[in-house]
Amino acid sequence: MHQRKWEDLLDRIEKMLGFIEHRIEEYPERRMTFEMAVFDGASGRIKLERTVKPVVLDAKATYSKRIGSEAVTDYILSDDEYVDTVQFFRWDRVEREWKQIEMEDIGH
Repeated sequence: MHQRKWEDLLDRIEKMLGFIEHRIEEYPERRMTFEMAVFDGASGRIKLERTVKPVVLDAKATYSKRIGSEAVTDYILSDDEYVDTVQFFRWDRVEREWKQIEMEDIGH
């Protein structure tokens, strides 16, 4: 989801329903942004999570065959391309946990 569409979605939710919780977390060492919004909708409590991080261009594993040595993976990240992931969750009152809503289930 593009930044502008995400902002429009959050604006509409805030105007119509209001947020119970809304936070943005920045992780500069991983060049990642995490945003979460919780609100009460017609079908119960809903949580939206959005993660924006750079595309992984390559992964190089460095290891040794010596006993006790570690394997290290170095990732080469894109400077201008990003992966934008949005997930939807519904609060399950019986099990008292968040259940992920699949995209094909939205609207049913």
